[in-house]
Amino acid sequence: MKESIRALLLEGIQEGKFPGCQYAIVTPNSIDFNYVGQKQLVPTVEATLGNEIYDVASLSKVVSTTTLTLKLVEKGLLSFETTVSSVLPRFKHEHITIKDLLGHCSGLPADIKNAKALKNKDEVFEKIYAMDLIYETGKDYVYSDCGFILLGEIIETITKEKINKLAEAWIFKPLGMKDSSYLPDLSRVVPTELRADDVYQGLLKGKVHDEKSFAMGGLSGHAGLFSTASDLSIFIQSILNDEFVLGKEMTTYLFKPIISKEISGLMVTRTYGWLKPDKGSFAGHFHDLNETIGHTGFTGCHMFIDRKNKIGFVLLSNAVHPKRELNGIIPLRSKIGDIIYQKGGIL
Repeated sequence: MKESIRALLLEGIQEGKFPGCQYAIVTPNSIDFNYVGQKQLVPTVEATLGNEIYDVASLSKVVSTTTLTLKLVEKGLLSFETTVSSVLPRFKHEHITIKDLLGHCSGLPADIKNAKALKNKDEVFEKIYAMDLIYETGKDYVYSDCGFILLGEIIETITKEKINKLAEAWIFKPLGMKDSSYLPDLSRVVPTELRADDVYQGLLKGKVHDEKSFAMGGLSGHAGLFSTASDLSIFIQSILNDEFVLGKEMTTYLFKPIISKEISGLMVTRTYGWLKPDKGSFAGHFHDLNETIGHTGFTGCHMFIDRKNKIGFVLLSNAVHPKRELNGIIPLRSKIGDIIYQKGGIL
């Protein structure tokens, strides 16, 4: 299995689909970590060493923001039916709840138009607070960065702490995740994209790739976390072993469906923050649909956790380096998932 995954990734690197990556296969008793390829291609080519830190993009939503939100519910400081406007009075859609944001079924649009022009946090929230809904809340699903930006702000408003400090105190330190943060060690971070616009020009390294999070100083609910495959393996393993930072009852919400929708022939099911991958998506064809959750990240990352088969996987890459148009890693995700189940003795 290990050799097959490595061969598939090396082939992708040779074909120019992405520079390199870290990845790990996780079971309750083991973490099989590996890495391949280059950590950067410009301005010079540098090989991966295995200690690199990656911008994990939207994995921030599930690893950090969802966990913190559910922790606040567990502590009684929030409920899933708490309205957004009761915490953030400038938000004009008074009926939308925390659950709606977690399930991406609030009615908010996916993104902010021309996000690369945003210069600061105030501009981001001016746009979000002015947004109209694009569908009736709870009747559809549109994956929305805007909803998770609001969740991040709700977390910070209730706790009066920045999201990076809370994530460190409530998630990373308790689990022993030593290389996860919103403000990474610059000497170990891999670069992402060459950005050239009115806000920033140059290679993004240690600065978050997502434009909205960039405008917010890297501290946002939807993106901004940097981590390693080793650290995220610890996160995955804690869930497989029922030793997560949330209690067992609250952890079940990670796997509890909120809304399902067919997209491009695949049935997409959103849980409380996470995604249940359909057959043939980023976890392959053989995982358990009821007991598997996962997520992807725009920079070229993905992870999944299958509680029934007691297996997890994480891959971190900078596939948007040096330009996002070169990202070719997405078609490999399902193939990797199939290898794990077919050659890992699970089937």
